[in-house]
Amino acid sequence: MADDLALGMSDLTALLLTGAEVDDSLCAVAEIVTRMLPGHPMTGMTLTYEQGDKVGGSSDAHAMLVKEAECSDGYDPSLQAIVTAQEISVPDVAQEQRWDGYRARMLGNGVHSIYSLPISVDGAVVGAMTLYSPKPRNFTARVRRAASLTAEHLGVLFGVATETTRQSKLTEQLRETLASRSTIDQALGILMAELRCDRDAAFAVLRSKSQRQNVRVADLAVEMIERVTGGAPSPPHFAEPQEPKRSRRRA
Repeated sequence: MADDLALGMSDLTALLLTGAEVDDSLCAVAEIVTRMLPGHPMTGMTLTYEQGDKVGGSSDAHAMLVKEAECSDGYDPSLQAIVTAQEISVPDVAQEQRWDGYRARMLGNGVHSIYSLPISVDGAVVGAMTLYSPKPRNFTARVRRAASLTAEHLGVLFGVATETTRQSKLTEQLRETLASRSTIDQALGILMAELRCDRDAAFAVLRSKSQRQNVRVADLAVEMIERVTGGAPSPPHFAEPQEPKRSRRRA
């Protein structure tokens, strides 16, 4: 069990810290969790957003979870774990008195015990990890402990992965802005030479033409550069950060 758990933690880290979108990785995350936990339970992942929840599951649970998301009344163990920020245990679905419609659907899918844990990032609950078993009372203290460690690890990884994605998008936006600015500067240089004017006057001409034609200033700049030079604008120069040298291990 310890080896499976350690290997699973490593696999989750490798998956989520490679720059992949967290939303797009939920099924892969669930597959790893299923493999690493004792008994290999079916696993579902839920992430909450203002515009709606994102769900994903291990191969043996995904179809069930997608269908459940379509007919859910908004109250089930996963959502209760998210709302209460506490683990939710359903030892025997057949004996459960909550969630009548949900209980019937789970029994119809052969699910007889459920264990759901909230996933927190920086103290805020962002989703839940939910385990499903075809046997009642199948989530022992050993399984629950391993699941708790996994949920804690996922919270850390989701936080880092989300921040990495955010920084990557900001960097790309900055690159696009600098590239657009460089193109406009090149076009202004052409106008300044043609009209024998300063930069402010050249930009006023370019902006006025943009407004008359309802075309972005940057797009007009590209057209001007191509007309004058016969080629595309020169790309801006970015100094990429240097990666540290990696020493080779001796055999």
